[in-house]
Amino acid sequence: MEKHTYKKKGVSHNFMSYLILNGMYEDDSFIPEINSIISEEFEKQNFTGEILTLHKEDIKPCLGCFKCWIQTPGICIIDDYGREVARKMIQTDNIIYITPITFGGYSPELKKAIDRSIGLLSPFFRVYKDEIHHETRYDKYPNLIVIGTLEETNTEQEEIFRKLVKRNVLNNYAPKYSSTIIYHFDDEQAIKKKIENGLSIIGDESV
Repeated sequence: MEKHTYKKKGVSHNFMSYLILNGMYEDDSFIPEINSIISEEFEKQNFTGEILTLHKEDIKPCLGCFKCWIQTPGICIIDDYGREVARKMIQTDNIIYITPITFGGYSPELKKAIDRSIGLLSPFFRVYKDEIHHETRYDKYPNLIVIGTLEETNTEQEEIFRKLVKRNVLNNYAPKYSSTIIYHFDDEQAIKKKIENGLSIIGDESV
């Protein structure tokens, strides 16, 4: 992969790539604004990456057949764009989930893509951070940055969302992660600040 330099607060860091998985609903008018701010930030820093707006792609739900573990290791048996998303996920250095928070979880479009990526792990088990988790299939896994949106504050949904992100980080061996919630009533300055904080793990070796 091509390497770039990520500059933050006067310090240079090695940076490689990013992948944005945009789980917005088709009629969502709020998340495109967030996506635009993130894209502008990455463009300023000359980052190399890609945005996938998932509702525009043909991604069928996971069958739960586990054939990506026992029959076609690492590759889903469903021949649609879900295979390509999983490939892109393991080949990037930073994954950014953008999603409306739905009952404390991800949108259906994002969840489909995540479910279809289970083949990136091995069916075998190991002890990881004092818990039983699936073994890694690859030597390196990407950092995870998750940005969820809510129309208004909702303590219960926010708590579920943050716990879900933490569990995904453990399950997917993300070296670094951040979890951010943006409300529809946040002004532009607040949104930009939250995005900046969320993206700050990229290239920051102290996190």
